[in-house]
Amino acid sequence: MYCGTEPIKCASRLTAKMYRQINVHPQDRDLQRILWRYSSDEPIQVYNLTTVTYGTSSAPYLATCCLKKLADDNKCQYPRAAQVLSNDFYVDELLIGTSIIEDAIKVQQEISSLLQTAGCTPMKWASNHSTYLDNIPRELQETQQTLSLDNDDGVTTLGLLWNPTNDQFQVKNNTTQVQPTNSTASTNRKVLATTASIFDPLGLLSPAVIVYKIFLQKLWQDKQQWDELLPAHLQQEWNQLLQIIPKLSQLKINWKVICSNAVNIQIYGFCDSSERAYGACLYICSTGSNNKTYCKLLCSTSKVAPLKQLTIPRLELCAATLLSKLYKKATGTLNITIHESYLWTDTSIVLTWIQGPPN
Repeated sequence: MYCGTEPIKCASRLTAKMYRQINVHPQDRDLQRILWRYSSDEPIQVYNLTTVTYGTSSAPYLATCCLKKLADDNKCQYPRAAQVLSNDFYVDELLIGTSIIEDAIKVQQEISSLLQTAGCTPMKWASNHSTYLDNIPRELQETQQTLSLDNDDGVTTLGLLWNPTNDQFQVKNNTTQVQPTNSTASTNRKVLATTASIFDPLGLLSPAVIVYKIFLQKLWQDKQQWDELLPAHLQQEWNQLLQIIPKLSQLKINWKVICSNAVNIQIYGFCDSSERAYGACLYICSTGSNNKTYCKLLCSTSKVAPLKQLTIPRLELCAATLLSKLYKKATGTLNITIHESYLWTDTSIVLTWIQGPPN
């Protein structure tokens, strides 16, 4: 999560096949052993993979842990780069901002030097500031108009796109997965795959995504098997839902959520529930030196109501709990001073429960 209060934005990705740049300790390489035989007449060959392998459950942890270890070991020599390495990477993607062009150039140089000590270098750099790019070699500049925040190392998700020109995020439209026709039959497995492909780390698409989660729950209630074709009425409903996914790419989300020279920053949280789902969202409001207020949606989250039927007040309490967790996570991530915070629920029963004894 990032609050963009600065005018200069930079983004980069580590060397392609990030996992393959990280060696596995020799004592642990037997856990990545491969037995291979070219034909039945030849003996079995034994191979050990020596680097972190994509697809293993520990791969994301090992890759991220190596970055943080690199930052800890070099925080004295590269203090700024170490801070960026610890806080501003999303797997192998880097998103940072600064208000001074000299600082942006220095950070880029420090990060490159620090990563090179571990044999890893950034592939491409992108920015919304031309002066910054003038200090980056041409071969290290992102030539596309938009920078994809997808992980190309085997992940097939709808990622995010950042357009440096207008400094906005967009949902990446994977058209190969959203070509619904009346003759196309879907299964529970395909529905789950399509729903999981909507990549929304900040929950900015929660009002749309929750509809697909509710539909998945409906499939479970009907006891649909993984590869069983959907009944006609469910297939028709699913085709209508598929029509919405391409439209998500039309949404444009500003990276910057705080005004320049903010003198007061407030967070407003809201939660609500229905019989089918509940959710929470946070808005961040900043007041500049000109006394103008700037409000933007910061993040949100939602959940489907459990199959075991609950009362509306109990679901409202679940929403309030969800909001408190979202607030704690968001404020713990932001590196800014929050002057005031307000969390809202429209149910007096929930307020009474919160003020009462924990039991």
